[in-house]
Amino acid sequence: MTTVPEALTSGPAQVRSIDPATGETWRVWTSTTPEEVQAAVLRAREAQPAWAARSLGERRRIFRRLRRRIFERRAELAALIQREAGKPAVEAMTADVLTTLDVVRFCERRAPRLLRARTMIPSNVALWRKRVTIEHEPYGVIGIISPWNYPLFLPASSTLAALVAGNAVVLKPSELTPATAVRFGELLHESGVPKDVMQVLPGDGATGAALADASIDKLFFTGSVATGRKVALACAARLVPYAREPGGSDPAIVLEDADLETAASGILWGRFSNAGQTCVAPKRVIVASAVHDAFVDRITTAAAQLVMG
Repeated sequence: MTTVPEALTSGPAQVRSIDPATGETWRVWTSTTPEEVQAAVLRAREAQPAWAARSLGERRRIFRRLRRRIFERRAELAALIQREAGKPAVEAMTADVLTTLDVVRFCERRAPRLLRARTMIPSNVALWRKRVTIEHEPYGVIGIISPWNYPLFLPASSTLAALVAGNAVVLKPSELTPATAVRFGELLHESGVPKDVMQVLPGDGATGAALADASIDKLFFTGSVATGRKVALACAARLVPYAREPGGSDPAIVLEDADLETAASGILWGRFSNAGQTCVAPKRVIVASAVHDAFVDRITTAAAQLVMG
């Protein structure tokens, strides 16, 4: 891929693909510099009009090819996610690969309805003989900063929605999981998306900051609240539309009439699924005093049965 820096072991700033289970560094990437980020955005801007000019039917056919490629390479992708993010093989397959296939299918099948023009009657009585038509146009170049906890599904969901609508995408994946995002980009290119329309830029925090400051038309960010605030300020300074999914502190609530076995099982799964690294994982459990001790006993017993590895 011409848009992805070659792996190096010395020199400029680097990010590393590390196996969390062993600590082994198995791939080293040169961080994309701010100058390279801006150059990538300019290439995307030049390529985007031709991509948007393609019919929606053609973009959907490309997505159909992508869906086949992801399915055919599902074991390869799950193994890559397992090596880079430390997920068990089954979880990598179900929570990343299969959910990504579902997103491809959704965009492929629902895009015609979601993107079609709509004609409406104005609510203003003075204009009741008029008709208003709402048409959807692509923004242009979409910047995406994605996290490491779902290294395929989360960048794919934003990327695919942007691409099917006719936008170009510049994706900065987490510095902890660059290889998965790069492989996803390669599959998109193999399926027919032009390289300058979909670019993956491995890098550290400076790369992400440069993307937020670049001449993009919209930004999607998924990550911490602290970083999300910084990205929001950068976008607000230039009135760039900004969509974000920061982390949260989600409570689980157990009331007196709850089935305690079911509650303990569900909360335990929610807390420990993906090693707890999920935005909606319950961080606190609020339990009615009448069932507190019984609930604690059940969830403690169940947690003791979890097996590492």
